[in-house]
Amino acid sequence: MRYRFLSAVSVSILALFAPVTAQQGASPAVVQSAAVEHPLFRTQLYPAWSAMTPKQAILDTEAAVQLAEQHIHALCKLEPQHMTFENTFVAYAEAVAELEQTQQYLHHLIAVKDDRTLQQVQAYLMGALTQFDAQLMQNDQLWQVIKTASEQPWVQQLSPEQKRLVDQTVLHFIHSGAALNAAQKKRKAELNLQLGQLAMRYGRNVQEATAAWSLLITDPAELRGVSPARMAAAEAEARARGLSTPEQPAWLITLNAGLAMDVMATCNVAETRRKCWEGTKSPGAGSKYDNAPIIAAMMQLRHEYAQLIGYKNYADMKAATRMMKNGQAALDFVDTMMRELKPAFDKENARLLEYMSQLKNEKVTQIDPWDERKYASMMAGERYAFNTASVRPYFEKQQVIDGLFSLCSKLFGVTYRELPSVYLEPGQTLPQGYAEVWHPAVKLYAVFDTQSGQHLGSFYLDLHPRKGKRPGAWCMPLRMGQSTPDAAVAEPHLAALVANFCSAAPGQPALFSHPELQIFFHEFGHMMHYMLGRTRYLRHCSPAVEWDFAEMPSQLLENWAWEPEALATFAFHYQTGEPIPQEYLQKLAASRSFMPATNHMRSLCIAKLDLEMHMNYADKFAGKDPDAVAAEMLAPYTAPFSVQAPCIMRNLLHCFQGGYAAGYYTYKWSETLSTDAFLRFKKDGIFNEQTGAAYRKAILEKGASEPARDIYRDFMGRDVDPDALLKYQGLK
Repeated sequence: MRYRFLSAVSVSILALFAPVTAQQGASPAVVQSAAVEHPLFRTQLYPAWSAMTPKQAILDTEAAVQLAEQHIHALCKLEPQHMTFENTFVAYAEAVAELEQTQQYLHHLIAVKDDRTLQQVQAYLMGALTQFDAQLMQNDQLWQVIKTASEQPWVQQLSPEQKRLVDQTVLHFIHSGAALNAAQKKRKAELNLQLGQLAMRYGRNVQEATAAWSLLITDPAELRGVSPARMAAAEAEARARGLSTPEQPAWLITLNAGLAMDVMATCNVAETRRKCWEGTKSPGAGSKYDNAPIIAAMMQLRHEYAQLIGYKNYADMKAATRMMKNGQAALDFVDTMMRELKPAFDKENARLLEYMSQLKNEKVTQIDPWDERKYASMMAGERYAFNTASVRPYFEKQQVIDGLFSLCSKLFGVTYRELPSVYLEPGQTLPQGYAEVWHPAVKLYAVFDTQSGQHLGSFYLDLHPRKGKRPGAWCMPLRMGQSTPDAAVAEPHLAALVANFCSAAPGQPALFSHPELQIFFHEFGHMMHYMLGRTRYLRHCSPAVEWDFAEMPSQLLENWAWEPEALATFAFHYQTGEPIPQEYLQKLAASRSFMPATNHMRSLCIAKLDLEMHMNYADKFAGKDPDAVAAEMLAPYTAPFSVQAPCIMRNLLHCFQGGYAAGYYTYKWSETLSTDAFLRFKKDGIFNEQTGAAYRKAILEKGASEPARDIYRDFMGRDVDPDALLKYQGLK
């Protein structure tokens, strides 16, 4: 079967774009590079971001599809007697590598750049690529080759890693509907297309609503209590939009960089806090950006998809390739943890209500949701005589980066080097010795094995908000490399760590809050998982690890963001150079145990709702107000609030675009795993190089080449202690 679909229709959309830069006077070398080498999937070490224009995205996607066609066509011609592991399973895993690379770069650029034309291209390609995927899985000839190869006697002689790839490939085909009849395959293709379109609409609603909301303050009294650094950031935001002048200063609160959340935690004016709370709840809600109809449609379609494949519900289908194995096991984990936390959670809420009553000199029985962070922060400050804002001057951005590099160098035996980089407009020539970045603020670093000097991989850091950049923080693999049979690095990895941390005030360096520090350590944990992977097959690179194990390396590294011994190595006052006071370190560490049950319940709320919606939507949600259903269902999980918030699923990109559908529980499961593993580091010493080397070898390097339970057991010498997290925090 042939899959050509772009050639016939791409002419019309290509006509929308201006001629490529080459026709506008670029040098012949640049013209040839853009036309021949396909910047969205060529194998050069560092991508040519400026060449990834909307028109080029379409051209490269078409070229990648044609390459995939050739690979699949060769696979389909194989006879049983000529089948080998390499020409079937390895060949299939690599058949669409160029196409996946093209879409990975396109997805990344849309997340970090405000380019509506590029977004239009992605939307245009969505239908064609969904059709391609559907036709791939409907190819009975291809499925018969894979199925026949999996039944050959030589499969029994393969290594465990190779057998794992065989099993994963067969299950992938089954989940993709290869075993369905013609009518079922047609319906599956329709479902995929509809779900893809709905997910794009959902994400667009969140992104546009996030960008649309802002709160303009012209009276600084309305921001009493907000730190000078945050005030400066808000004033800079207003000035950038022409809303503030030296004569008439103003302050603009947005949903980027956690600014609105900071205001809720620090501002002394309740009305300002209320407005910010309403702003944080606005994405995905309201008539213009309402995601409720999209959620309802996606739940129905996901359920139908799962049943079509042969599963009871969507959660069971997703869990089949995870550590939990089924949705009910995941839900039991969430419910069990909730019940164990409930007594401590109720006590924490009672203490907060009592504290608020004392301050207000009246009995308080409910908490205004915009007050929770403020009063909790005040109570923590009094309990520990400590304001978390006081540590911000000690977390200057470059010091934090250097300190984290030093920590990981010691633990994992690697070194880091910043590489010369430059931002180019389309058509500009790359200076010799430089690599491109997609924005002037982006930095590029290379990672080397300290002992051998091997180049393991490189990564970009893009840490501050700007217009058009997706909110939040994430680490994205851009290109994963394979290793040789002896685990030597054959191709370096490439990834990007993107965040929206508070930008520097004019004339000042960027300073991290401690929550931002945690996020940075978390995402860097993902980064090291990607950089240190040494697997023979692309299907086993680190991003492919079981989903409910994927957060374990990131959450493990978070622990060092709390350890006084670690913080003391890089936390110096950005003005005086004085080390952070030991008193601050001790109080910061102590504050980690402040209202821990409440912090866990916030995550469990989302996990509970996510699983219930993907397992029981028809019975519990269909035809009902999602906000009311969520409020009733989550009543045991939530504090006694005075106002009902919109359902969190309205703007949870994780579960509708980011792959966490029926999988948000993985954060708490992974945190249990990471806490259990960190206890080994605590026992051996948090800078113990032998323990770090063992962790690198047993977990980071293996990626998805072995089941997660096995690699975890290799490191710990036993299975996970499911109570490790609650025991460590004194909750059980």
